[in-house]
Amino acid sequence: IMPDEVIYTSMDGETVPALLYRPEDAGPHSPAVIVIHGGPTWHFSYTWYPFMSHLVSRGWTVLAPNYRGSTGYGKKWKTANRFDIGGVDTDDCAAGARYLVREGLADPKRIALSGRSHGGYLTMTCLTQFPELWAGGSAVVPFLNWFTGHQNSRSDLQHWDIENMGSPEENHDLWYERSPFFFLDRPRVPVQLICGAHDPRCPASEALAARDLLLSLGKTVDFHLYPDEGHVFLKTENLIDAERRRVDFLACLLS
Repeated sequence: IMPDEVIYTSMDGETVPALLYRPEDAGPHSPAVIVIHGGPTWHFSYTWYPFMSHLVSRGWTVLAPNYRGSTGYGKKWKTANRFDIGGVDTDDCAAGARYLVREGLADPKRIALSGRSHGGYLTMTCLTQFPELWAGGSAVVPFLNWFTGHQNSRSDLQHWDIENMGSPEENHDLWYERSPFFFLDRPRVPVQLICGAHDPRCPASEALAARDLLLSLGKTVDFHLYPDEGHVFLKTENLIDAERRRVDFLACLLS
């Protein structure tokens, strides 16, 4: 099933481009998944994505937003979340769930979300800022705490943080507000965290700390750490295993 290019309205009235994968029997009782790309300066294009193709083959509606911060739509769109990361981009992804319900393409009680890297971060901001929308979320190699993520990252990534969110000293409140780690009491649904032990971009310590806090709060957490992987999983067996774990987790939520 090939996707349709669609546009929907975000929380503030801005229009968001996205790819919509619509199974033949998609309707108001269909399970759905919002799949969030990483980057954030990247985008979903009109091509083949094995993960999304598999989800659609199960009869699930899939929406892949090119939220504010994505490439491919001009400089203004690419920089629209600068000093607002975890703000408008979160809104754009969460608005996708409302769009699917409004268009009669998903059951409002069976919408999950999943993303990798920055998409994992936005999965967690969506779960903490809009907890009522989701049946659960799977975050792969995410970061959750701007302060610790910044402290434990490479120097070039620290430069990117400051360039896009200011310094942690000058913009402390913004860094705190946009760190889902401090709001993990809010999610009402199961959370999956998948990470690599040698990740220099989104250190595994981020997911480990989130797992421990979620468990202490009585939340349901599915956690898996690959001891021989970094940010991008390079061993075929690990890549397949991680994707199977992600699909199995989503299937439990949406069945």
